[in-house]
This record gives sequence, C-alpha cells and structure tokens, in this order.
Amino acid sequence: MTSITLEFLQDLLREDYPDVIIQEFQGAPGSKRGDNYTSMVYRITLKGIRKLPEPDGSAETEEPWEGSLIYKCLPESILRREAFKSDELFCNEVAFYTKIWPAMEKFQAQWENVTHPFKSIPKCYLAQNDLVILKDLKQMGFVMPDRRQGLSTEQCYFALKKLSHFHALSLAMKCNDPEAFYELLEDGVTEVFFLPENVDYYKTYYVEATRNAIALVEEELKDAEDRDLYLDKLRNFCNLDTFFQTMMELVAPREPLAVICHGDCWTNNFLFRYSDGDIAEMYMVDFQVARYASPALDLAYIMYICLEREQRAEHMASLLEYYGDELHRRLVEMSDGTISGYLDKEALNTMLQDEFKRSSQFGLGIALDMYHIMTCDSDEAPNLYQPVESEEPESHDGTLVKPVVTTNAACKKKMTDLVKELVDGGLL
Repeated sequence: MTSITLEFLQDLLREDYPDVIIQEFQGAPGSKRGDNYTSMVYRITLKGIRKLPEPDGSAETEEPWEGSLIYKCLPESILRREAFKSDELFCNEVAFYTKIWPAMEKFQAQWENVTHPFKSIPKCYLAQNDLVILKDLKQMGFVMPDRRQGLSTEQCYFALKKLSHFHALSLAMKCNDPEAFYELLEDGVTEVFFLPENVDYYKTYYVEATRNAIALVEEELKDAEDRDLYLDKLRNFCNLDTFFQTMMELVAPREPLAVICHGDCWTNNFLFRYSDGDIAEMYMVDFQVARYASPALDLAYIMYICLEREQRAEHMASLLEYYGDELHRRLVEMSDGTISGYLDKEALNTMLQDEFKRSSQFGLGIALDMYHIMTCDSDEAPNLYQPVESEEPESHDGTLVKPVVTTNAACKKKMTDLVKELVDGGLL
C-alpha cells in the first residue's frame, strides 16, 4: 500500500464524492487469516470533510465525512505469488472488472423487460495487473457468513437466484451476438488452474491433498462394514494418473450451455444485507477464478461445498429446480427470438440436470481443498500478511505450495458424507 496517497484517493473518488475533501486515511487487513489465500486484502478507512452549500446561496458549511474502500493486491512474497498463481488470478479478475462485467452491464441495459436487473457486483474503482480497488460493502451493511457454518438454506436460495441471473447474461449475450461474445472471451477470463501445463506443477500438491482426503475418510469409516466400498471409489478418483485430466475435462466448456462462471462459489464470496431479519440483498465478490464453462460447476460448488449433506438431502432437488426456473425466466425477459434454443423450460432443466450430475465429481475435486480451508483453525491457514523476510523456505521438493491440512471432526464428516453421497447416488 506504499503507493497510496491522499491525491490518489481524492482522484479515485471524485466522481462519487465531488463535495468531499479527504484529509487522512489508514489501511488495515480486510480479511482474517484463513479467509483469503491468493491476494492480500486491506480495508482503507478514509476521513475528511464534506462541503455543503447553504440553501440561501451563502458560504458553504463543512461536516465530517468518513468512508472506506477495499484494496486487493498481490502478496508481497514472490514465492507465495508463484505458489498460488496470484499473478494469473489477478489478470483474470482485472479482465472481469474491466471487460467482461462492463459488457454484461451494457447488454443487460438493452432489455426493458428485465425486472430487477442483476447488479450484485461491487463497484470497481480501479483494476490493474497488481491491484483492485472496490467499494466496501461492509460500509453498506453487508456481512459475510461464517466460513465454518457454510450457507443456510435461505442464503442458498438467494445465492442461486442471483447466480441464475448472472449466468443468464452469458447465454443471452451468446445467442444475441455470438461473434461479439466469443471475441469478448478471447480477451477476458481464462482457466487458471486445470491446464495441461500445470500437471507437473500441481502434482506434489495433489499427492498431499488426495492423501489427506483418503486419510480422513479412512478414519471416519474405520468401524464401518462397507468402508472398502467407499474408499476404493475415492482412491480410484484420486488416482494421480487420471485426477488432473478428469478435472481438466470437467472445466472445459461444453456448448450450448457454457457460461461465464463465477468460479469460486464458496461462503466467503457471498455477502448479504439483512432487513428486519430477512435477506434484502446479496453481492458476489472475488472473480479471480472466473472461467467459461458449464454453469453446473458453480452449482456443484455451492451444493457440495457450502451445504451440509442433511441440507442437500432435504433441499437439493428443489434448489436446482429453483435455479432452473429463475434462469429460464430471466432468459425469457431477454428474448427477442434469438435464444429460442433455451426457451423450452423442460429441455433447459433436463440439460441442467445432466450437467449437474456430470459436474458432481468436480465438486469432490474442489472439496479436497475446500473442506480443509472451510473448517480449519485460523492458525492452520497460511498467513499472507506475514513479513517477507519471515516466510518459510522452499520445501525439499522445490515448491512452497502446500494444501491446508486439518483433521478436525467437521472436516472428516464433510469429506466422508460427500464421498458416501456420490457413491450411493452412482456419481462416483
């Protein structure tokens, strides 16, 4: 944050606050340890004065003013940046805020029939290759759910509604002007992790991640008569000769349903504002892993990462149906005859169901990491804010990147529940 000055902040906020003079600012970590892994997040608090003209046209009066911004930047440690692919992730997020989202907003504005346009993306004041500055949603009353609790069923319905409207923009844009849409993709978001060139880079990482997952399930099922049934299926999925290839195939876009996905639909990336105890509004944040792929990847992320097995057993069918209905409704609102291929509601829902079943293994692949990240104690997570000079040396195999590891009861249960659910459902 050494490059931040009062003049810089004044220019940044001039359009939103033309009558404010910023007099001082202060930065502090904007996320707790364990809540963020690929970038450093700071909250910049601002203080100043607002000049108010008197109604009778006499001299202006002044009143105190306070505000805040969210400042995301690359980790100071070069080793950490390389380990977590931070540079590539930042390029993805910058492309989303500077190209993808502006194009989506412009397209959406063309449709007068759209009720309650999708606006659940925070204002971006600046996005470049090493930093992103955003409106602070906390200042607007938004709160982040506890990562250890996941999403409530109510929060999940709300998130799926917003997500369906976000996905609908891709489908409608693609049908309305496919040439322009695919041209946008060429300069926009790309897959960062599951690429052929990363197979060797992540080999050691997934050796540990898969071993940890198997150990958790072994421990949880140690007294179960059918333990080998589930462990054999899990070991087969975790086979390093095929695991990465499976994940690459799952993230590859499949037409006609491919959309611009959020890519990282876990609890910490949904912020909610409440009114009288009910959810009034929700925003999605962090588009570093945005990708062009099946919308079912985002759905699998929410269902298998953010919900407990008991919630899925009771609500998953209705949640998926709700998402499909909302997606169809929004597509109808943006139709002038160019998206007829998606307007058969039954056919659209059938495609979504098929894609979701196929993407279930993607949910398991992500869970190898995310269950540890969601349930770990803060001191088990990497500390991105530690001084560069105190960072850990490279490990014996030449890489710093290591999966988060925890062996708590919650992580064991979540991993075992998911494996059993997928095996029992014929999906693994």
